Amino acid sequence: MDDHVSLHHLNPISFLDRSAAVYPDKPAVVYGDRTYSYSEFADRVNRLAGALKQAGVGKGDRVAFLLPNIPQMLEGHYGPLSLGAMLVAINMRLSGREITYILQHSGAKVLVFDSEYADTVLGFLDEVPEVSTFVQVVDTHPKSDAIPGPEYEAFLDSSPPGAHRTDLESELDPIAINYTSGTTGNPKGVVYHHRGAFLNAISNALVFGLNPKSVYLWTLPMFHCNGW
Repeated sequence: MDDHVSLHHLNPISFLDRSAAVYPDKPAVVYGDRTYSYSEFADRVNRLAGALKQAGVGKGDRVAFLLPNIPQMLEGHYGPLSLGAMLVAINMRLSGREITYILQHSGAKVLVFDSEYADTVLGFLDEVPEVSTFVQVVDTHPKSDAIPGPEYEAFLDSSPPGAHRTDLESELDPIAINYTSGTTGNPKGVVYHHRGAFLNAISNALVFGLNPKSVYLWTLPMFHCNGW
């Protein structure tokens, strides 16, 4: 008798996979005068994963993002986990000292940051040798040439062709390290897993009554509310 039990691990990236397959041309993200369809957004996420993989990121590694609420921050919630890596979303209002601590404590290999915070990054550049790649997002501020590393769009363009996906071994694998405000000391790292992120997202959709016609205005900071 076959006693094999089929188990489908809960993984938030399945939301994007399904939306890109079922609603490829439907708007997924609207930012200013730019709109990304679900297929475009999924392609950008895949290219981010490919570029990160080429930069040496793999399962269990940490990828830090220091960004405001812009599309690249949302892409950061899917690209790293495509490789089994963990997202470290950093509060951009923290001091340089606190950001330095988070990068050191998490062991992040890559930092994706907005050029608006280039001066802050420049201040701790020599204190985070474990960060091997700095990727700069140019949104409302010009690129800083003082910090080595590619601009975000060029980084995506460096991705090898093909799909870049590492199969999830367990829904209890970590998906992110969220850091507390550190009001009584240094920020504390809280590990979040795929199952928790998936179920929390499903619960929000049910409570808010979201459907395929819904449009969600994102006002809360993505660095602590997460983008799943």
